Amino acid sequence: MERIRVTQGTEVASDVFIDAGIATSAEPAMPPRQGRRRVAILTQPGPLEPAEALAESLRSAGYEVALRTLPDREAAKTLPVVEETYLWLNSLGITRHDAVVAVGGGAATDVGGFVGATYLRGIETVLVPTTLLGAVDAAIGGKTAVNVGGKNLAGVFSHPARVVIDTGVLAALPEELLIEGTAEAVKAGFIADPDLLALYQTHGLAAPLADVVLRAVRVKADVVSADFTEQGVREILNYGHTVGHAIEHVSAIPHGHAVSIGMVAAGAAAEETTGFDSAGAQRDLLVDLGLPVEAPRVDRAAVEAALLLDKKRDATGVRMVLLEAFGKPTVMSVDMTTVRAALYAVGVC
Repeated sequence: MERIRVTQGTEVASDVFIDAGIATSAEPAMPPRQGRRRVAILTQPGPLEPAEALAESLRSAGYEVALRTLPDREAAKTLPVVEETYLWLNSLGITRHDAVVAVGGGAATDVGGFVGATYLRGIETVLVPTTLLGAVDAAIGGKTAVNVGGKNLAGVFSHPARVVIDTGVLAALPEELLIEGTAEAVKAGFIADPDLLALYQTHGLAAPLADVVLRAVRVKADVVSADFTEQGVREILNYGHTVGHAIEHVSAIPHGHAVSIGMVAAGAAAEETTGFDSAGAQRDLLVDLGLPVEAPRVDRAAVEAALLLDKKRDATGVRMVLLEAFGKPTVMSVDMTTVRAALYAVGVC
């Protein structure tokens, strides 16, 4: 079993365990701790089976366990759903000595992390991502959020106590979910890990999953450990997300698809600003991985309005993560002329 530690200062903030067959076991799901009696599991319709199996394992270990199924995908990430979940936790008598476990994809771990971080001002939270996107990105690093008129605009930084990644569950994913998650995995290669990028360049979508997950999680853990609250280097993890989130919000396409399109847009912006000369190679690799490189039909004005709501904006304009070369990211504010050129490159005219 692989163990990766996310640190905050000199302290271990979160442990990430990676292995096959661990998603439905009370160990390693529950960190050793005295006094924990109840566990509340949050999941969604797709990963209901592993969530129920984990619930039975926890009951066998002596815990009182309740399970709640949230709406699917982004429909779970709303304040009304959060309020309903708080009321459910009230009814269970959950205390600060108990735990919330979120089982599912990126949306489930986002909202589960947010609930755990805010209920009773914070209780122990364990995340069990069941999609590649959740495993290599959403569940790692303590960013929790829900959508309020824009993508992830209400949230809090709060590390989960533990993240449990079952590579057996990921290997059984339908191809469309594997492709979607590949966007976040290859992003880690583009910004920080040439060896991960080489895996995809050599093997395409058949790249060894255990190696991909391990390398992508290490990238994210290292960056988060250096800058938990995104005051500096952590911004590079948003590569592809500025334009991607805006298109996702306007069109409701899957997150990984939006990030892929956003990386193509960022490549075009980098050609204009940093001298990046591998935008074509980046685009070709995304196509080879089955990811979209052009936006669906959307209204440009609506996308631009969503960009101006992006939480990474500052007083000088829209901030984008751009590449100078593969493995060499930079963050800068860009003007609307550059933004429009980036949108044009993905078909938003």
